[in-house]
Amino acid sequence: MRFPVYVSAALLLLSAGCQKDDEPTPDYVFGRAWYNTYQAGEDGATVFSPTNPNLAWRYDGFRLNADGSFLEYGLDALDRPEERPGTWQSEGSQTYRITFRTTTRKGYLLRITKPDNNQLQARRDY
Repeated sequence: MRFPVYVSAALLLLSAGCQKDDEPTPDYVFGRAWYNTYQAGEDGATVFSPTNPNLAWRYDGFRLNADGSFLEYGLDALDRPEERPGTWQSEGSQTYRITFRTTTRKGYLLRITKPDNNQLQARRDY
């Protein structure tokens, strides 16, 4: 009579112990500039590469530093390259809350997927 209860409890504990932990972001993601390639990734993400494509009319990218600082690359109102400094805070598996130093710029949630040494996929959720 008690055997099914014990088996159920053991299976429940076993399945809870086998859940996948948060995947850490690889070290090579930090401290480098990642530029938008304008190639579509999966689930609404965009492919980013550490190589700048030098397309001034499509200049876009970011840099996560290990110390919690963040830098976004883009164009200003006159189509000149600009850097937008801010900070990041981890919100789970390869997910970061981006906050800019200027209060006029809205922050977002940066979700990194499929990080590789030569490219990664990232999605910005505003």
